[in-house]
Amino acid sequence: MQSTDTEFLIPSSVSEALSSIALEDAIFLGGGTSTALLYKTRMIEPSRVVWLGNVGELKGIFTSPTEVKIGSMVTMAEIAADREIARLLPGVSTAAGVIGNARVRAMATLGGALAHADPRQDLPPALIAVDAKVSVRNASSSREINLADFYEGFLETVLSPDELITEVTVPILQNRRSSYLRYTPTSEGDYPTVGAGASLTFNEDGKSISTATLVLCGVGAVPIVSSEAGLALAGTTGDDSALLRAAELVRGAVDPQDDERGTADYKRDMAAVFAYRALKACLNS
Repeated sequence: MQSTDTEFLIPSSVSEALSSIALEDAIFLGGGTSTALLYKTRMIEPSRVVWLGNVGELKGIFTSPTEVKIGSMVTMAEIAADREIARLLPGVSTAAGVIGNARVRAMATLGGALAHADPRQDLPPALIAVDAKVSVRNASSSREINLADFYEGFLETVLSPDELITEVTVPILQNRRSSYLRYTPTSEGDYPTVGAGASLTFNEDGKSISTATLVLCGVGAVPIVSSEAGLALAGTTGDDSALLRAAELVRGAVDPQDDERGTADYKRDMAAVFAYRALKACLNS
């Protein structure tokens, strides 16, 4: 049975939090929405829990002309309600606003969501599509990781046990448009069967695409970037035939599995459909 003498610490700074995580089976706790599930299934039984709710350094959304910084303890509800994120990063805003339900969004934090690394999560593909980077620290050093390189497998990231996500940074490009769409045939609060994050960056003339990024969730062990689709769109005007060709290339990039949400072939079909719709949404934004 789970131990009843778990130590619960409430640090007031990042430095204090990092010094508190020294035990091998200690964990950080944000909003607890993912951690509660891991507790329930006994996937974790830590002897020490370090709650980050009092660490002010991890909170806040900061926007400049060149980037948006989001603290790791910012909730999904705060991201979805932020007007600047909605204006500058509409795909991120949309993804944050469809996660779970209102109660979950009020508690779930950015850092906790990314560290949990469930490949069906909405936010990672939306963030990867706009070149997000994750800042992490341990007691002696810090580093910045492209979110596209952050995931290693199901519930696995490149984080070391003593590292803490402190913030996420997204560059602002005035000629970039982004979107996020999901397909959830069950309840709206469920994980998506397929989610698609997309961004299109246009040349100075505004008529042709210079770069394109398309990221899928729910169809592999990690969020999947379809590099082939992005390359196929570069240099085009984003006409419908170009979008359809790019979306079809997604079929070869994804690696879905049969489960209660559908067969692998069905998910592959839905990945192509929603890739096309996400790209189209960028053009209409």
